[in-house]
Amino acid sequence: MATCVKLDLVANVIEHIHRQGEPGAVLCFLPGWQDIKAVQKRLEEKPTFQSGSQMILPLHSSMSVGDQQTVFQRPPEGRRKIVLATNIAETSITIDDIVHVVNAGSQKEQNYDTRTKVSCLDTVWISRSNVTQRRGRAGRCQPGHAYHLFPRQRLESMTTFPVPEILRTPLESLVVQAKIHSPHCKAVDFLSQVLDSPEREAVTDAVRNLQEIGVLDKTEALTPLGERVACLSCDPRLGKVLVLAALFRCVLPLLSVTACLTRDPFHNSMQNRALVSKAKEDLGGSSYSDYLVFSRAVLGWRSVQQERDRETRQDYLNRYTLSGAGLRFINGLTSQFSENLLEAGLVERSADCQRSSSLYNQHSHQDELVKAVLLAGLYPNLIQVKRGAVTKGRFRPNSLSFRTQSGPVLIHRSSVNRGEEQFPSRWLTFFSAIKSNGNVFIRDSSAAHPLALLLLTDCDITERVNGDRVEVAFPGRSLVRCELSVQTWELLWELRSSIQTMLYRNLRPHSSANYITQDGKLISLLVELLNNTESNTDPQPNGGHSDSEVD
Repeated sequence: MATCVKLDLVANVIEHIHRQGEPGAVLCFLPGWQDIKAVQKRLEEKPTFQSGSQMILPLHSSMSVGDQQTVFQRPPEGRRKIVLATNIAETSITIDDIVHVVNAGSQKEQNYDTRTKVSCLDTVWISRSNVTQRRGRAGRCQPGHAYHLFPRQRLESMTTFPVPEILRTPLESLVVQAKIHSPHCKAVDFLSQVLDSPEREAVTDAVRNLQEIGVLDKTEALTPLGERVACLSCDPRLGKVLVLAALFRCVLPLLSVTACLTRDPFHNSMQNRALVSKAKEDLGGSSYSDYLVFSRAVLGWRSVQQERDRETRQDYLNRYTLSGAGLRFINGLTSQFSENLLEAGLVERSADCQRSSSLYNQHSHQDELVKAVLLAGLYPNLIQVKRGAVTKGRFRPNSLSFRTQSGPVLIHRSSVNRGEEQFPSRWLTFFSAIKSNGNVFIRDSSAAHPLALLLLTDCDITERVNGDRVEVAFPGRSLVRCELSVQTWELLWELRSSIQTMLYRNLRPHSSANYITQDGKLISLLVELLNNTESNTDPQPNGGHSDSEVD
């Protein structure tokens, strides 16, 4: 159940503790960053806390480690330390001079909507075990006091324990693991045996999603693609990206992208958003791709590691606001994924994945191909871009609007595509969406070339011929409709069929090496087409014709 925090009450209670309570630090639990900043602002407006007379310290998981360390500092004589924190201070961090705990009784919790395929970050009531845990933060090293800002009836209605993660996260990876351990058992039946088993509908939706991306067939058996994806220790959609990266010979940049979607390479904190945004703009250039930003950041860092001069390596981190610890973690993940690709039988040696001169990286410098492979792996995660949007009750013809199959979305402020007035394509691909404050945000996205949509997406396509023109439409809510000459479509269809044949052949067990040269020529042709075919078709206004002409 969603809840809201009475921020004025929180600030007043903290002021009361400061005026009337015994000496000692105060720890206040709040749901999120906005609540923390709002309470901090309210406190600093009070005469008691003006002019920095007391230490008011925010604590949030997005802050840098250095910024988080300040909460352990003892305040000067005569000043009180007040820590405004999320549930990171519940178990992850122990501050030994806390005497007073203020518990607002709520937290941010991520839940997954199987219908819209969107993760929702909701403010919810905590459980009774959380209440106990928070109360225990007071007086761990001396007597303490806890102030719970909710009525006893609310406490009694709280769940005993938090909702298990298995009940509020996507289940695709779990279903794939179930298929490895029990290939002949239906996923619903297998997962019904686990502790805190998920709802049947959620499992069925996960199975449907895996069938949609080609990992499971209609009988729920792992496909040849699914057997390769099952070897990869990441989300199945990202696993599909890595499988395709090996087949299209552009592994290294997509290893970096997959790892960065697990761990952010940037030294990201609430205080340096502007610096990170500028760094992303510099790295992204005209790519219109958050994923190429990730790849360029990581591969640039790998390159400067060859330098003996430590100052040069540190300058690179500073210039792009990158986290050295985060990049080392990402480097470990890329090595792990390389081993996974070897286990999947897609490369001969894991080291070849990270060697730029290897066959598997023949086209790693081809940005359009890298973006096309991302599209093929992440499809049907697609955004339609249209010119013309209604904002604050007014139609603005030059504004851009964005829509997925599930409905309208917004580009998150952390994306390089935020605020763009024109894109080189009418479509963007994305990995995940998150709902917050009633809006659905896309954190990272990448421009999708129309030819990549027509050639690399493994889905049913409908055709409607009208004289010497043909309209091509994709399944779903008509996010993709293209109009071409019949002759052009026949050529593209032949190329699409050849690419699909190449993929199916290479995904079969014990695939022959006799086609390496032939496959290389086909991939080179695809690269040439993507690089030399105009993808810029200005988005049409809402209500206008949304076709893309490709000739």
